[in-house]
Amino acid sequence: MFQRLIAILFSVLAVFFSQTALAHHEVGRYYDHHGQYQGRVDSNGRMYDQAGRYMGRQEANGRQYDRTGRYQGRIDQNGRMYDESGRYQGRIDSNGRYYDRSGKYMGRRDENGRYYDNAGRYQGRVQ
Repeated sequence: MFQRLIAILFSVLAVFFSQTALAHHEVGRYYDHHGQYQGRVDSNGRMYDQAGRYMGRQEANGRQYDRTGRYQGRIDQNGRMYDESGRYQGRIDSNGRYYDRSGKYMGRRDENGRYYDNAGRYQGRVQ
């Protein structure tokens, strides 16, 4: 479950409706539930792994690209997530709750940047 949440974090990285228009991605350092550093996102939307290797970027319009520049998907202003083919993948609501494409609750992010899975177990944080 943690790997899936990390994948969501690095592929989505944005909650449009809970942040200002300029803060289109989650800037900061990511840590897992053991407190181990997992990577970071800079103020320009560039993502780096724990070794400092460039992983891709998130643009202001919600489009996300991998390290080679290949389009990976997007999140719209309403929190709906789409893959590279435009297929709906899930959504993030205004309270930071994540849902998959069938509407199943996957977890949430609290106001302090902590992530929890669907059972309420702590999964990591953004600092």
